[in-house]
Amino acid sequence: MQDTIFIDAAWLGIAFLMGFIFMRLKLPALIGFLLTGLVLNFLNLNHGNINDLLGSFANLGVLLLLFTIGLKIKVKNIFTKQILVTATFNTIAMVVAIGGFLMLLSVSGLSLVSGLDYKSGIFIGFVLSFSSTVFVVKILEERGEFSSFHGKIAIGILVIQDIFAVLFMTFMSDLKPGLIALLIPFYLYGVRHLLSYILSYCGHGELLTIFGFFATLIVGALMFYLVGLKPDLGALLVGMLLVDHEKADELYQRMMSYKDFFLVAFFINVGLTGQITSNTLWITMLLILFMFFKGAVFIATLSRFKMMARTAFLSAMSLSNYSEFALIAGVVGNQAGLISDDWIIAFALLMSLSFLIASPINNYAHEIFDKYRPYIMKLNRGKQYIDEEPQTVGDAHYLIIGFGSIGNPAYHYLSDKMNQETLAVDYDHEKVNKYKAQGVNILWGDTSNSMFWENIDLSGVKMVLLAMSDIHSNINTLNEILKLKNRTFKVAAYAMYSDEAAMLKKMEVDFVYDHKLFRGEDFIQQVFTSYSDQLSLVDNNGTSDKIAALS
Repeated sequence: MQDTIFIDAAWLGIAFLMGFIFMRLKLPALIGFLLTGLVLNFLNLNHGNINDLLGSFANLGVLLLLFTIGLKIKVKNIFTKQILVTATFNTIAMVVAIGGFLMLLSVSGLSLVSGLDYKSGIFIGFVLSFSSTVFVVKILEERGEFSSFHGKIAIGILVIQDIFAVLFMTFMSDLKPGLIALLIPFYLYGVRHLLSYILSYCGHGELLTIFGFFATLIVGALMFYLVGLKPDLGALLVGMLLVDHEKADELYQRMMSYKDFFLVAFFINVGLTGQITSNTLWITMLLILFMFFKGAVFIATLSRFKMMARTAFLSAMSLSNYSEFALIAGVVGNQAGLISDDWIIAFALLMSLSFLIASPINNYAHEIFDKYRPYIMKLNRGKQYIDEEPQTVGDAHYLIIGFGSIGNPAYHYLSDKMNQETLAVDYDHEKVNKYKAQGVNILWGDTSNSMFWENIDLSGVKMVLLAMSDIHSNINTLNEILKLKNRTFKVAAYAMYSDEAAMLKKMEVDFVYDHKLFRGEDFIQQVFTSYSDQLSLVDNNGTSDKIAALS
């Protein structure tokens, strides 16, 4: 019991301290979690119970991650030409580049590569072509861009890569699907309606949380494992079954905190590498350069389609890393005699180092794009793009940025009740098309893009309302607004918490709505508005003339 308490206190304490330090340095906390594994190694705590505990937590975190991703993904948004072609071409390019490089290197005398043949080279190139789902989602969430156009492109490519991984594991591992696996489509069709029915009656308390774990681990992961398919794929597909349910967003928010906690163990596990030799260090230093080659392939391929070079750039930045799949596949490759034990450690080092390099780059991706925009924009070909920024706001005096649970009612209040010329802007194409068909004055636009504000005529705009619930999304947009010279419009922003409100006020926002501060006041205002004929306001002396019972 005492040993268990000590172990839990060690990894949790170090993880929190390291994450806190990097957050204060304005870098992703996950870098601190990666370094926690290295610290545990240094303290010789990388054995026994802690490995078992962190391994279980890490696996659970990945399953919950894929389930929550599924809750935000629709099939029609994945199987598009730009996603399928880009994912496939990246895999081929990495296999050719890394495989060829290793074949040339095999004559160098470096012991780690001296025994490799072309099959081993192809295998290593294949596993390093994958990008980390865990890393990409965390980066997009921290930037408030999970639902952005470039975020959806990146997630779509990750899903296609996951399908490639399933096919690989099917042919290479001991996990062989039986004939019963052919019934999976019928199983998913039947369980979709059952899960939807159950979810509707789970309420909003602890049963909703248990449902999330039940759907992820039993309905998804366990059932797929029993028929010889990847449990990860089962968790992803079950999440996708519920994407259109009215409680999908609530379930997503409920499971996010659990997912975040268990994923801490995943990043610590990455840092818990085995014995590092000079050979593994050499090969790591040489192959880490290919993460930049991977990014270049993604940019070059995506920019061939009808999308702006900025979208291609941001998607490529998030995908320029190595995946945890390399560790899983590495074990399989080792058992098949394709690679030695040292390669598994090399894969762990490559993934860790790629995270450490990619984290700060992604943290400043927008600034990097703005600095090198003239060069990056040369990748654009043609004249029409599906993500081209609008050129005008029409007669609108008010701009609502974000058309979700906050922006939607704000728009209708201004437009319907106040009769004000109002325009909504959102970076979700599907949402924009849906509400535009309903008569809403809404345009697609990425307001975190400096070109949005530079190319649009804002002379008639009186106020811009930042109505996104994610503080990072609001700040990304606000940073671009503050760059404007001779700005005449006011800016109002929504904040969920008081510290976020304080942050926005420091950035000289004209009005900040502090959700925690104003919700009670709004409540009583709505009561008086609804029952104005039955209630009278308090007079100047602080006494009430008449308070009638609500009926």
